[in-house]
Amino acid sequence: MDNTDLDNILGEDAWYEPKSQGGGSSVKPGKYENVLVKDLNVKKDIVVSGKFLADIYEPVFDIEGKNVKHKGFFRFKKPDPAKYPQLQSDMGSNAGYHALCDMMGMVQKMDDKLVLPELDLESFKRFLFDVEVVIEEWVGREGNDMKTPRVKMVLKAETRGKESAVEDDDLPF
Repeated sequence: MDNTDLDNILGEDAWYEPKSQGGGSSVKPGKYENVLVKDLNVKKDIVVSGKFLADIYEPVFDIEGKNVKHKGFFRFKKPDPAKYPQLQSDMGSNAGYHALCDMMGMVQKMDDKLVLPELDLESFKRFLFDVEVVIEEWVGREGNDMKTPRVKMVLKAETRGKESAVEDDDLPF
């Protein structure tokens, strides 16, 4: 096989970076302040424990220039009986999602219920977060030990308004 054939089959849409496997990352476990959310993964209509229906929100935080995903906030919801006859409601398990929405000032009270909205990336980008990072250890497909930093807990959310405001030193008078 000459190099021309090799170029034709290699392509550039998949690759392997050995340094990213198993060695963990430079993000250490601990608490980090004033962290931004860069991205948001949302998994819709996930069946949990074969009994409940939830959307799972996984914000991706920028910690020291690295992307660190949250373990996931579960927003349990009432399943449509026609679509999910075997599932039941479990609103009591929304404690973690409620705490997040409450920190962000997004919980609304309606008829003695605390209504928990769906969140999007723009909602998260309005805040700076204090978070706690842990290192998850797991075994990869090839049996190798892996370490991945994960945000275990959001400790605080603060509106970013202060950072975008004009400082007195920047005023022309």
